[in-house]
Amino acid sequence: MCAFPLTHQSVLERVRANDAEVRRLAFGVIAEGYWRASYHYLRLQWRLDPHDAEDAVQAFFATAFEKHYLEKFDPAKARFRTFLRTCLDRFVQNERKSDAALKRGGGENKLSLDFPGAEHDLAQHLFAPAADPDAFFRDETIRSLCARAVTAMRQSMVADRRTRAFDVFAHHDLADDESSYAGTAAALGLTVAQVTNDLHFARRRFRELALVELRAVAATDAEFRAEARDLFGFEIPD
Repeated sequence: MCAFPLTHQSVLERVRANDAEVRRLAFGVIAEGYWRASYHYLRLQWRLDPHDAEDAVQAFFATAFEKHYLEKFDPAKARFRTFLRTCLDRFVQNERKSDAALKRGGGENKLSLDFPGAEHDLAQHLFAPAADPDAFFRDETIRSLCARAVTAMRQSMVADRRTRAFDVFAHHDLADDESSYAGTAAALGLTVAQVTNDLHFARRRFRELALVELRAVAATDAEFRAEARDLFGFEIPD
């Protein structure tokens, strides 16, 4: 497990900073962490078409930045992702009430986001509103976090010349079809012992990077520890 500094300025503290550049960068971290879950949520829960959902995501994050929506978060009342989803709901509701077009923020406020990729991922879901919107948004947030961790993991393992370990991890843990250690070994031309060792290394690296991604978007250290406990079943020391 990677070591975390004893003191850490949370993304919420940075969003509330007086320094405009610190605030802008922190808000970019939040947008990166939550835009995909927001897009999927609007497509399924609000039944927006792809173009309108894309426009709504762009408009929401631009407006939230300009009007300081997220700075109002109170960790005593909810987790940050729940607060953000509630803000998103209210934003869309207000836009509909005012009959306003959900237009993208222009110029420098427009986020560069992989909406086609998000739409492709949506094919994994049944196109129906979620029975529990908060649980759906949580699951989508975690799915996006894990995808970012896998991307960072691939890059780091290529740099460390551990691509075989990543290939084993991808074949055994990421593939849709279940595979035994022996099946993975046979498919990749390895021994079962090699697969066992590579999986141990790769899973540890994934967990480290997932925790880095989680800490980046957690609003407070307490929330980070609670989320880590929920996801991985262990306590992060104070």
